[in-house]
Amino acid sequence: MKNDNILELFDVSVKYSDFILRPINYKMLRNTILTVIGESGSGKTTLLRAISYSLDGKGEFFGSVNIDGITVSSLNEKKRKALRSKIFSVVLQNSTDTLNPTMTLFEHLSEILKKEDKNTENNKSRMYELMQEVGLCIDDLRRYPKELSGGMLQKFCIACAIALRPKIILMDEPTSSLDVESKNNIVNLIEKLNSKYNISFLIVTHDLELAKKISTQTIVMYMGSIVEIGNTADIINSPKHPYTRGLINSSVGLNLAKDIWGIPTPKETIKNIGCSFYDRCTQRIDMCRDTLPKLTKIGDNRFVACNRGGIVKILECKNISKTFDKNVIIQNVDLHIYSGEIVSLVGKSGVGKTTLARIIGGFDSDNKRREIFFDNEKADYKSLHSTYNGIQYIFQDSDTALNQSFCVFEAVGEPMRLCKNTQRTKDEILLSVKQALQDVGLSTDEYFLNKKISELSGGQKQRISIARALTMKPRLLIADEPTSQLDPSTTANLLRMFKSLQNIYGFSMFIITHNLVSALKISDRIYLIKNKNTEILDLSNYINTDIENISFE
Repeated sequence: MKNDNILELFDVSVKYSDFILRPINYKMLRNTILTVIGESGSGKTTLLRAISYSLDGKGEFFGSVNIDGITVSSLNEKKRKALRSKIFSVVLQNSTDTLNPTMTLFEHLSEILKKEDKNTENNKSRMYELMQEVGLCIDDLRRYPKELSGGMLQKFCIACAIALRPKIILMDEPTSSLDVESKNNIVNLIEKLNSKYNISFLIVTHDLELAKKISTQTIVMYMGSIVEIGNTADIINSPKHPYTRGLINSSVGLNLAKDIWGIPTPKETIKNIGCSFYDRCTQRIDMCRDTLPKLTKIGDNRFVACNRGGIVKILECKNISKTFDKNVIIQNVDLHIYSGEIVSLVGKSGVGKTTLARIIGGFDSDNKRREIFFDNEKADYKSLHSTYNGIQYIFQDSDTALNQSFCVFEAVGEPMRLCKNTQRTKDEILLSVKQALQDVGLSTDEYFLNKKISELSGGQKQRISIARALTMKPRLLIADEPTSQLDPSTTANLLRMFKSLQNIYGFSMFIITHNLVSALKISDRIYLIKNKNTEILDLSNYINTDIENISFE
């Protein structure tokens, strides 16, 4: 009796001279549509070719592959060839490369069907059935591959793949070069074949929108390793690995309202024997450089390979309440912020946004009930404000937040001079000040460094406040209404600057704003505060909605 798994991988790995697919263990249930996602070069196609034993001859295969209970990897090529099309089929990315240009579609299908039935008349009937199944005309059988469009070629390759009703089809980028209509046709066809004939699909793709539409399970790969496994909806809605989140934030199809940002490429490669994502990870710690992460179960059907257990919760607040003269300002508020994400707090004026932000930022000591944890430890604001890698706060009014008699160098360098855990020389402070000014788009010449804060424009003062905060390399940056006094052009530039800096340095941001439109463009998550409590807004609910009609009441 067959078990519940259509595919089983045991320590499957491939070694090339310049690339290694690290040992993979995985079991895929029958009647499943599985997608394998990742950037180019992550090992997706290598994995598919290893499973189908169709490596190019340069790769050295290790491990064991079971398909439908048969250990395919232990068979010789003649026996494996007999199983292709019957037990498993492969549809490669470049359809034209797999078809003989001198043969008609009829001849291609006939060659496959003869493996099972030599009767030409029976095969003709089956050919007609297959062409209709994939949405092609019977008359197309007389045509040659070069006479077909890309979408038609892909459909015909699928017809060849399902001709002998295999148990599983392995597909490499099935929609990568197709227009929207052709792509949707292929998606509908795969879903129909899966539901009608219980054919399982393993689909390699870089298209996360496709993965979301079509698959029930997803594997995420990076640099030859699996970094995350789970239900597709869970992975798309709540990624646990920093790399997975980066892929999702880079997807145009999944971010119709929000600006997209790619995963930063490291300026230099850091040699390490640990996590392969170390160079690009913004929540890395020393152990990540030296320790190879293991794929670990973190929930029901959820696995992640991260030495920190996944994306770290940098801030967690429980039961925050505030009263003033017996008036309840905010009551029983819970919220959290993960490492490397931007969270916005929206709501009408006077509802308590700034009060909540000041409590979270450690500038309101009157609240006695708060439970605030920073990086899983009770928040020690005295330390977090005056040391590197802590919390920095950008106040709404930069005029009152900055000492007007200071010059630019003094104002930006002040936090470093007051820093308690690291002493820096004047030259080191100057270097950091110049880098921070450059990051926020301000001049670094001597004239500007010596200019008084009182001589600057409002926009320049706002950027000075941001530069001050950046010098402390914060893990959490809180900004209170950073664009409320700015014109639309300056607002757009400031928001993009915020996101660019956050994307590069990886700090988390908590932005207080009354502008939901701006929040939608920049945020990973949004909290709405009303009636003295908070509610979480899901960005996806407002992508195609008239957001001007969303009530803050």
